[in-house]
Amino acid sequence: MERYAYWLSCVKGCTPRVRKQLFRACVSAEEVYRLDEKQMKKIIGLTPKDLASIMQSKKNWDIDKEWNELAQANISFTSLEKEDYPIQLRELYDAPYGLYYRGSLPAPGEFRVAVVGARMCSEYGRSIAREIARELALHDVPIVSGMAKGIDAAGHRGALDSSGSTYAVFGCGIDICYPNYHKQLYYEIAQHGGLLSEYPPGTRPLPAYFPQRNRLISALSDVVLVIEAKEKSGSLITADFALEQGKDVYALPGRVTDALSAGCNRLIAQGAGVLLSAEDFIKELTIEAGRRKNVPYMVPSGKNFANLHKKSLEKDEQLVYGCFCLTPISLEEVMIKTGLNVQDSSRILASLVQKQQIEEIYKNHYKLKTCPVGFANRDNGRTHNEMN
Repeated sequence: MERYAYWLSCVKGCTPRVRKQLFRACVSAEEVYRLDEKQMKKIIGLTPKDLASIMQSKKNWDIDKEWNELAQANISFTSLEKEDYPIQLRELYDAPYGLYYRGSLPAPGEFRVAVVGARMCSEYGRSIAREIARELALHDVPIVSGMAKGIDAAGHRGALDSSGSTYAVFGCGIDICYPNYHKQLYYEIAQHGGLLSEYPPGTRPLPAYFPQRNRLISALSDVVLVIEAKEKSGSLITADFALEQGKDVYALPGRVTDALSAGCNRLIAQGAGVLLSAEDFIKELTIEAGRRKNVPYMVPSGKNFANLHKKSLEKDEQLVYGCFCLTPISLEEVMIKTGLNVQDSSRILASLVQKQQIEEIYKNHYKLKTCPVGFANRDNGRTHNEMN
């Protein structure tokens, strides 16, 4: 029952590592809940601290009371154990176990576009974001963003202008409207799409949560559109996640002297698609969406050759290959992202090097041998073999 999954998602310290050990021994959160302390101690991989946290939570948590209070707060919940859990999020190596939402979940098979960018944007960037989102909504393309000030809000507002669907992913509990002055936008999004978060209700909007939130924005989207971004911007984190996940990235070009365009211009220099006009962008998306229509999600289109490479890899190789994105990464980063030990990580990295999927640029630091999906040369339709 989902109330048990809700309990498990709220257990403090119950990290993906802990849940992995639990579900090696149990088939559901309900089974975990019904284990006594003696049975729990037999689960391999649980530390005394893990065990204490779980047992304490079971003592303090009233399953029925907490579940009813969640429903009374008009908050819905799903988990990896349920069929309605978004399939795009299941593809993540660090997929959130639980997902809280108001409104509705993204419908399976939708072609969605993320519109992201600077909080302190220009009026030009704001108007472009709203115009693009408005036009996309008219073509039945839902918009995904983070409801932040600036470009995010403009993207949501543009979709609502055309009575389209839009989804906001939070870096806090969805019972907290952040920023607070977006209350009207918050309510409208809940009515014409959905508000989603991996964090339990009441979770405050801490800075560390927003980069993690960005991986969900990109995962729920087929294309990520960056409107304005400084050289070091959270929007570039979203673009980075998008490439790691095999999504296309587009950026709005700007003047080289404009700080708000530095991040976008950098993406374009590295091969991102160029946003020239709403009309041209929608034409490209129409082609892409047409390719994906009536086929299972994640089947690569003609230009998504990186996914074709992944098909030829073993499961553990796919896990490690999925860690790579715009910049080189170290052996230690691979271990952190995958949870693999040093021996397995080193072995798989060596195999990927041998298969010419990645290359070692210096001791224990690697980068992609081929360019990630979405970084294509739009002038001749061919994709670069290597990033500069």
